[in-house]
Amino acid sequence: MESSEVAGPEMATCPSCKAQVEPSEKFCSACGAAIGGGAVVQDLPPAPQSYENLAKIGRARKWLLAIAILTIVVGFVFYLMQKSEVEKQITDARAQVAGIPPEELDARFKAAVGMTFQEAIDHDRGMVNMLLAINIALGAIYMALWWWAKRKPLPAAVIALLLFITTHVINAVMQPESIYQGILVKILFTLALVRAITAANEERHFRAPTT
Repeated sequence: MESSEVAGPEMATCPSCKAQVEPSEKFCSACGAAIGGGAVVQDLPPAPQSYENLAKIGRARKWLLAIAILTIVVGFVFYLMQKSEVEKQITDARAQVAGIPPEELDARFKAAVGMTFQEAIDHDRGMVNMLLAINIALGAIYMALWWWAKRKPLPAAVIALLLFITTHVINAVMQPESIYQGILVKILFTLALVRAITAANEERHFRAPTT
């Protein structure tokens, strides 16, 4: 019965006859030439399980890129909608207080909300701008994680999942109606990241050198 030897994740090439040898061998078993440190290490094709893991990681990277773009686009859409609504409210408020002297108006607003009338306007406009900045920042982070996942898929996927869950938990606390907004995309993205984390962890163990 012939014994078969399973190749490790890396093999080396003899610099003299080009035969495949173990990287740790000092002499070529085919031609007897001294190898020393001159053997050329070659990466063998990934095993079927490795191909499956890489495919899952690749799909998760596509989702990361899609979420990055979607976050920025949706941020601008909501910015335009909220800005229009805020400006309408400001116009209506100015019409309602048109006959009140500025000093009296500021006194009433300070007593009610702790700000003058103009400070309240600037605050509402600032909140709209801040939400846009947050969405742009989140999109940039997802984009950076998409790029990083090519080199370090496991930590990139873990950070992306934690960031995604944290962001939507905060949104749900502040705006409970947002829980069901885009629920299908949220589920698919979460599943893709969970699968990527599992695949990246398996791939790390698969490629880890055995002693």
